[in-house]
Amino acid sequence: MTLIKPRYGEQSISDLYGAILSYFGMDGQNDLKYKIGKGEKLVLIIMDALGMSTLRNSLVDNELKDYETLQLTSIFPSTTAAAMLSFYTGLTPGGHGVLGFTSYLKELGTIVNMLNLSHPSQEEQLPMIAHNFSSYISESAVPLGRRLQENGIASMAIIPTSLVSTPSSNFTLSTMKKVPYYYPWDAMLRLQSLLNENGTAFISFYISTIDTLSHHYGPKSMEVMSATKDLFRFLNSLLAELKGFTLLITADHGQTYNQRTNVVDGELLSLLDMPPFGDSRAVFMKTRNVEKLRRYFESRFPRFELFEKKEMIKHGYFGPEVDQRFQDRIGDLIAVPDYEECLVYSYKGEAADQEYFQFKGHHGGLTTEEQEVPLLVYRR
Repeated sequence: MTLIKPRYGEQSISDLYGAILSYFGMDGQNDLKYKIGKGEKLVLIIMDALGMSTLRNSLVDNELKDYETLQLTSIFPSTTAAAMLSFYTGLTPGGHGVLGFTSYLKELGTIVNMLNLSHPSQEEQLPMIAHNFSSYISESAVPLGRRLQENGIASMAIIPTSLVSTPSSNFTLSTMKKVPYYYPWDAMLRLQSLLNENGTAFISFYISTIDTLSHHYGPKSMEVMSATKDLFRFLNSLLAELKGFTLLITADHGQTYNQRTNVVDGELLSLLDMPPFGDSRAVFMKTRNVEKLRRYFESRFPRFELFEKKEMIKHGYFGPEVDQRFQDRIGDLIAVPDYEECLVYSYKGEAADQEYFQFKGHHGGLTTEEQEVPLLVYRR
């Protein structure tokens, strides 16, 4: 597999923020390589894990004939917790401070699940970060809805009921009207209703279906291909009845098939100063035994490429720069596989994590399957 670096500043999902502001005639840095135009109504649909490879495997050209098909990259690590902040603040992970599915927060002296805002061993949220999420990310992070509100533009977020009140959603979707839904089918009817309303507006719509199925069945499975086809068929049938808007469809990341799940053992743990964090395909490790750790990977996991922290920062994997405050959130060594495997550490014990260990799809890394995502543009 080929490892690719996110194309920040021209062709990354973090560049959509500026393009959306420009669509409504607002000032702001717009580095997106593609011009999406200007107008009064804009919809952004984020289909979690809809990588370019999944799109190509699932749909034929005729099903996309009404869309302009472009391509973006995800961010690194290519994981939802980091990507959603990039969508809604325009900052790269090095800028906003969420650098993985799990992250080491020196301020709290612990590793935190950045989606649930809990310790990885439990579901209960940690009060310090859950109640003060904005204190643990960049002060420069201005949610998209707030910028739009300041310019008199209404904004709405169609979002699963399970995510309506999470601390991260409360931040990223602040000032946006939340429209909860149960399944994609009722969500699309909500979208149709909102587009029939008069007035200038921005609508975001997050769908997790493809990601969930890809984890459990694999990104090239019949289950994933069938769900992707059905989502587009229903969406296209609704769009045909509407006019006067621009629609963007993209994804936070893609997924790659997982042939082998490696579990952190006692030998590896003995070489680390704390358990690994980040993601299963972007493994952050703090260590005072860099050379020993390199030799361990060379003998045990030769398909994992090891990057030093300073190397990844210098070459812009986390963005043009990494805020000094967040550099402790990066491991001394970062392991990224170029093969269909992952490396996980179990906080709950292998018995409790069996479902996770059996995932057939993973993401977080730098392969084309994980990094390359579509930008579909539909104009009416």
